Amino acid sequence: MEMEQEFELIALVYQLEEAGYRFANVSDEELHQAFMNNQDLRDLAVPRAA
Repeated sequence: MEMEQEFELIALVYQLEEAGYRFANVSDEELHQAFMNNQDLRDLAVPRAA
């Protein structure tokens, strides 16, 4: 993964976490593969309890 793509992935994960999603049970590799396959990362996340 290129550095620019890595920054995009990190920024996207951060935005989703700020929006109330969490990735506690998702590995970095799973996030990377989903990102590279243009999968919606919200499919891997779970909403944070209020």
